[in-house]
Amino acid sequence: MAENTALLQVINLRKYFPIVSGMFSRQAGAVRAVDGISFDIKRGETLGMVGESGCGKSTAGRAILHLHKPTGGQVIFEGRDLTAMSGEELRLLRPKMQMIFQDPYATLNPRHSVKKIVGEPLIIHGLMKKGSGELNDRVAELLELVGMDPAYMRRFPHEFSGGQRQRIGIARALSLNPDFIVCDEPISALDVSIQAQVVNLMQDLQEQLGVAYLFIAHDLSMVKHISHRIVVMYLGKVMELAERNTLFDDPLHPYTQSLNSAVPTPNPKVERARQRFILEGDPPSPANPPSGCVFHTRCPLAVAACMTDEPEFREIHPGHFVACHLADEKGGSKIEVVSTR
Repeated sequence: MAENTALLQVINLRKYFPIVSGMFSRQAGAVRAVDGISFDIKRGETLGMVGESGCGKSTAGRAILHLHKPTGGQVIFEGRDLTAMSGEELRLLRPKMQMIFQDPYATLNPRHSVKKIVGEPLIIHGLMKKGSGELNDRVAELLELVGMDPAYMRRFPHEFSGGQRQRIGIARALSLNPDFIVCDEPISALDVSIQAQVVNLMQDLQEQLGVAYLFIAHDLSMVKHISHRIVVMYLGKVMELAERNTLFDDPLHPYTQSLNSAVPTPNPKVERARQRFILEGDPPSPANPPSGCVFHTRCPLAVAACMTDEPEFREIHPGHFVACHLADEKGGSKIEVVSTR
């Protein structure tokens, strides 16, 4: 179970990508990929992050690690503000913050052996020397940690399956003993039969090493399985944040309710009898987001205030935050779901 101390605090984080046009490359606006999000992650905790494609999940993870330089806001890691650090200061802190990327086929250099892929972070940060027996031992230890034969260290990425390549990526992320890892949809490119193995491996590693995860994914059932708390994003903003069971049993935001209604149940009789709410229309462009609540163009409960006033992201119940004008201490308004059959 996670401790109560916050390892990471994200405060009003923003990341805008400029839109340029014309022969002189004048800025003609910006894509608001991440637009003022706030949350924290405790030591040893997994915070799940869900939302539709293009809502800013991956950009948020990269901005937290400063792979994308934030446009504004703060990222406070172990009491230190990363946004105020120089490049050299960030480099010294890099070993404590790592990332597992989405595509195991694209993130491993095909010309490098597993030994070089997993051991390179140790060499770059000056912890071990290239070709040393100590480096061999550490790579072998990391491969065993992720359930792979140490003899594989002399092989190359093309000799492995997708699940094995992702295990190699996990071993690389763990090589520097990080305290925090951003997991950017680490199972979405894998077969369903392999996804559970990788998620269970990550849970086992968390119990052994005490590492904290930001777990970004589309699969709500998988996020519920691995996460302690879950944050829901839409069009660059956080809609709701709560403990995992609370978010699924008592969602307050209409967007969260619609996501929950799309999660299938394993019981065929219950599934056939379920009523679902399917959102109409497409998400607006992050280059031109709606005024007021960004969800109001697709929300069946929207009122006049939703179109003009941006809702405050506030705590409705202890640990349960929501950005919705209609949510209150009594639970807010619920969507009247309609049958799709």
